[in-house]
Amino acid sequence: MVARRGKPLGAQLSQLFAEVGSFYPQRENFHLTPQVKETFTGKLQQEPREFFGRKVNEVVRTDGLKLVFEDGSWVCYRVSGTEPVVRVYSEASSKEALEKLSAAAKKWIFE
Repeated sequence: MVARRGKPLGAQLSQLFAEVGSFYPQRENFHLTPQVKETFTGKLQQEPREFFGRKVNEVVRTDGLKLVFEDGSWVCYRVSGTEPVVRVYSEASSKEALEKLSAAAKKWIFE
């Protein structure tokens, strides 16, 4: 694409994000005690309609528990089957929104 369009990759990405909006992804691993893992695994069976004051638009269970919100941001929880860890993937449209979503995602695990 760089050769064909004659534009540097950074310029092409800037143009793309200007057209469709930007996104900020993140992956975090949280270690779980056996008790926290048991409690959290029970939470994953729920169908949350709200997540820390945010309306859940869609619940996807294809690969863990993914909560999609009205603004298109989302958080996905995947409990490891081989180690006491939950992997949390999240994505938001700004760094600030991602920080807030990440904090809420962690809080939901350990509360």
